[in-house]
Amino acid sequence: MKLKDVMNTMHGMDFTDFTIKAIEGWLEEDVSIPIIKSDLYEKNNELIIELDIPSLDASNIECFIHNDVVYVQGVKLEAVPADVMRYTQIERAFGNFTKTIPIPVTCDTKNVRAILKNGVLKIILKKVQERRHSKTLIKIEKG
Repeated sequence: MKLKDVMNTMHGMDFTDFTIKAIEGWLEEDVSIPIIKSDLYEKNNELIIELDIPSLDASNIECFIHNDVVYVQGVKLEAVPADVMRYTQIERAFGNFTKTIPIPVTCDTKNVRAILKNGVLKIILKKVQERRHSKTLIKIEKG
């Protein structure tokens, strides 16, 4: 949903021709995609990602790692559908979302824990020693 559509719904006015040069593209922005806030920090031998996902349960969220990037995606449903009411103010976004978080340190990406509690999704990865700089002796067999 574009911002001008939200404004039209809120006030019953037509903002189709509303073009002030300074905000020309602003009215065309999609405001219906939820913005998921996140924190990323290291604690002892763990990398921890925390995401604010209020009013969602685990069945509406998919979380996976691909190419050292954590993906969290899901759908945030409206409590009351927009066609049932006329908004006078709308600040919360609903719909599909995807959050991508690159993993900045070497971690064990096979054994990851995720906990959803009080609207916060906490993803815990164990940090591992980077193997690229370690020396491994390779035994040579006779052929």
